[in-house]
Amino acid sequence: LLVFITFVNYSFAQVKNRIDSTRKKNMILNSTALGATSLSYFGLYNLWYKKYPQTSFHFFNDIQEWNYMDKVGHIYSSYQVARKSHLFLVKKNIENPIEKSCFYSLFFMLGIEVLDGFSEEWGFSNYDLLSNFVGNGIFYFQEKKFKRQLLKLKFSSHLSPYAIHRPNLLGKNISQRIFKDYNGQTYWLTFDFNNKIQESVKIFKYLNFSLGYSIDGFVGARNNNVPNCSKCNEITRQSQLLFSVDLDLSEIHTKNSMLELLLNSFSVIKFPAPTLILQDQSEFRWLYF
Repeated sequence: LLVFITFVNYSFAQVKNRIDSTRKKNMILNSTALGATSLSYFGLYNLWYKKYPQTSFHFFNDIQEWNYMDKVGHIYSSYQVARKSHLFLVKKNIENPIEKSCFYSLFFMLGIEVLDGFSEEWGFSNYDLLSNFVGNGIFYFQEKKFKRQLLKLKFSSHLSPYAIHRPNLLGKNISQRIFKDYNGQTYWLTFDFNNKIQESVKIFKYLNFSLGYSIDGFVGARNNNVPNCSKCNEITRQSQLLFSVDLDLSEIHTKNSMLELLLNSFSVIKFPAPTLILQDQSEFRWLYF
């Protein structure tokens, strides 16, 4: 979705001087939203739902699964869809961009819950829906109050050693494991340093402090009782709290509009950096992603 919006954003910038009609402009914007949404749902369906049977619409209580990692993922996703949609609307001088971007984010994430609701493997989760509102609230409050995002949500992922035990659930290849294996995922809350510090030391304009959350040792959603894996029950399930720094690429401005759009698109990802990991046996890594 983010890649698609970035591409259309750049393409639309090339032809905007030839569009004088407000109706045509709105038509292009609506077509962009529809195309981005359809393309995203198509990708999600093939990644998550295609191999699982469909059933009648139903609800599902998943609050005790994956130590809340999937809920944090919903907060992150809804935040980023709102943030990127807002940037797109601001560049096109659309009225009420904050409200419209949040509405689109909630609508987009609601569609994912509907897909869950018709999947036999999952179901419509009220807790996911609440998480979507939290992610939008983080974006909305900061944009209304400060006109900028002092707290930004970011994502990083690496390959964990647990996917081999349940490849159907945690991913069979690299691309699937990045999005399916919660053990390799980390969600970050990055903090902008004080503006007064930035005025005296310019490096702090691009360097942020990051607080991350992840899990380790989760072969199953609720437990590690996995068929054909006698050693899985011996794996320790634990949560991780991480402390690191981050490079904020969105603060890097260039005269090349395409390069700036590319840098801004990658700002959803946490930059690899030295990291302190607090868990049962805490450790420090010089480079963590």
